[in-house]
Amino acid sequence: MTEPAQTQQLPVAERTGDRLHPLTPFVKGWGYFVVAAIAMANNESLRSNLKIAGIGLLGVLVGGILLGALSWWFTKWQLTDDAIRVDSGFLFRRTRIIRFDRIQTIDVAQPFVARLFGMAELRMDVAGGGKNDGKLSYFTEADATKLRGTLLFRAKGEAEQELPAPQEGPPLLVVPTGRLLGATLLSSTVLASAAALIWLIVTTMVFEFHVGLFAGLPLLLGVVQPIWKQVVGNHGFTLSETQDGLRTKRGLFDVQRQTVPPGRVQGLLITEPLIWRLIGWARVDLDIAGVAGSKSDGDDEHEGAQLLPVGQRGEVAEVLRRVLPGTDLQLIQMHRAPERAKWLRPVGWRYLTYGVDGQVLVTTKGWVSRRTSIVLHHKTQSVRLQQGPIQRRLGLANVHVDTPQGPTNAVALHRDLAEAAQLLEAQADRAREARRTTESFSQQPFRQDPAEGAEATGIQ
Repeated sequence: MTEPAQTQQLPVAERTGDRLHPLTPFVKGWGYFVVAAIAMANNESLRSNLKIAGIGLLGVLVGGILLGALSWWFTKWQLTDDAIRVDSGFLFRRTRIIRFDRIQTIDVAQPFVARLFGMAELRMDVAGGGKNDGKLSYFTEADATKLRGTLLFRAKGEAEQELPAPQEGPPLLVVPTGRLLGATLLSSTVLASAAALIWLIVTTMVFEFHVGLFAGLPLLLGVVQPIWKQVVGNHGFTLSETQDGLRTKRGLFDVQRQTVPPGRVQGLLITEPLIWRLIGWARVDLDIAGVAGSKSDGDDEHEGAQLLPVGQRGEVAEVLRRVLPGTDLQLIQMHRAPERAKWLRPVGWRYLTYGVDGQVLVTTKGWVSRRTSIVLHHKTQSVRLQQGPIQRRLGLANVHVDTPQGPTNAVALHRDLAEAAQLLEAQADRAREARRTTESFSQQPFRQDPAEGAEATGIQ
């Protein structure tokens, strides 16, 4: 019998002290040159003396390249038996050790300038770490993809083998650019900013009431910034299915890919602003272990993974079916808050509901912007009852179902006190039973985060 052929080693196999791509300093530092050029263009004295301006720009370019080259030279990465180690810094040394069993997901992203040179960065979502702690940039796109495969096998605790490039099936859905633009223009932020900007222009031109240019700039940004973020950032939004789970791809300039691995979803949030509801649109966000940002990163502390920036009701139902097989929100009986809750929510009390099935707990709130929070029973970290002074007089209470940090905030607001106490005990029992019986952990592509089981024992 012939011996089986040995698996070909990956080009990015373990070596000591590998450096990143040599063009990394330029890709990271080009922005400083652009900022310097804009600043000099706005300086009248420099515009009148092009020779000095040119020397200044050249100095910024050379200085940026030298500093970037020093940073690149002192930055090295290597794979060890149980972690990936990154050493960086030439004045102040910094060492990051990212354990394989703490890695939640790994994605390959291509910022605009990096994409021009065929380069990419690895983005690892690490349990307990910030969003920048898991970034490693830059590699060639092929090397980044192969290193991702190596890390996936290490994270699973399996023997390394050659991993084919991720195969994406036919797109499950593609969000049209026109819908993205329409949804952004119909958002409350853009509508309010546009209305205020129009009022400012009218008062300035008709009533000659001059409030100054600076008063209009924030309003203009309130219109432009959401359009840029949603239309440009989510351009070509595509949802596909791969062997690692659902994968999103989006971005006109910076192409970003994000994987939603099975078993890592902590909760979901469906947002339906008033005008969107009339059209039949909604947005779906996810809580995924290791994905939520933190204030130290400069991000929204409630940021999660965007599963669908704007979709029709049928598309929302389809993506929910794939993330939560066996759960149909239309079949869950929802319980409305008692009528005396109108003393606290005169209009919105009719929309305060909650419902339960064998897999999830669902809460809704809001009549201007409807928010539906969905929490999986086995991901519940704690359940608590809360009463304010007015609620005590009315015999009402809130029941909070706590999950890891993210956009989902499941609260059964203004329930009858007896009903709230019953829901508190019932949800605690459901969470304990679900963790004992669920098979979701055995289906995860990565090993269970040791901290996750400890956190889930905090039910009160």
